[in-house]
Amino acid sequence: MKRLRIVSLAVTLLFLFVSRVAVSHDNHTSSATYLGNAAILVQDESTKLLFDPFFHKDFGIYQLVPKDISHAIFQGTPPYNNINFVFISHAHDDHFSAIDLLNYLKHHSQVQLVAPKQAIVQLMALSEFSENEKSLMPRLHTVPLGYGDMAWSKTISNTHISAVRIPHAGWPSRAGVENLVFRVTLNDGVTVMHMGDADPNDDHYLPYKTHWRQQVTDTAFPPYWFFFSAEGRDILDDIINAKQYIGVHVPVEVPKRLISSKKLFFSKPSQTKKIHQH
Repeated sequence: MKRLRIVSLAVTLLFLFVSRVAVSHDNHTSSATYLGNAAILVQDESTKLLFDPFFHKDFGIYQLVPKDISHAIFQGTPPYNNINFVFISHAHDDHFSAIDLLNYLKHHSQVQLVAPKQAIVQLMALSEFSENEKSLMPRLHTVPLGYGDMAWSKTISNTHISAVRIPHAGWPSRAGVENLVFRVTLNDGVTVMHMGDADPNDDHYLPYKTHWRQQVTDTAFPPYWFFFSAEGRDILDDIINAKQYIGVHVPVEVPKRLISSKKLFFSKPSQTKKIHQH
């Protein structure tokens, strides 16, 4: 009888442990919210990231960040309060506005900027930058990558960040564009990847096999054109070590081919999806 009670107690304790783990997983609070084009808010309980949030060009095709969301970002209205990082994938007008970024950094002194050299150069060239240089410089983190360089990495405020320069779509005609693929691990352990306007040619990715294998990405955000080629799908499924992906940079008029693909994608501002740690 005593032995039976011990076994029963062990089973009960095991059940409580498994239940607690399950509840913890279900209560996971990491999420991604779509803002427009390739702009995304990623957040967990203690960290908030903005990717490519400031731009004004839509080229008559892409989704701008709606004015109410843009206003909320600048005002720091929830959920856009207490932003920790802004990431810029590349310095194109449908991803980047230097003056908007400068104004945002001036009024939100806790925010760290991580960006390619081309974006930082444009930011520092603004006449208003020199007036705020002392307060801004410690918060600017330049990623000085050339094509073929080894991956860059840095830990800032307990957030591990790495980047690889992957050519802009249309390679080699846009070889001079410093397009960065960021991989960021938040404080709760969730890892996300933002790919900017990356080109879907596996020759760009295969040299970084070790980099991709070092860390599982829970959710990647590729431009939607990766879904349209076997090579692009292969990069997502077999090379970059991502468990889930959500397409971005989707035209306002969503391509029928994208809809029929049954792939996950963002197309409407304020869409939010949970990010589960794998």
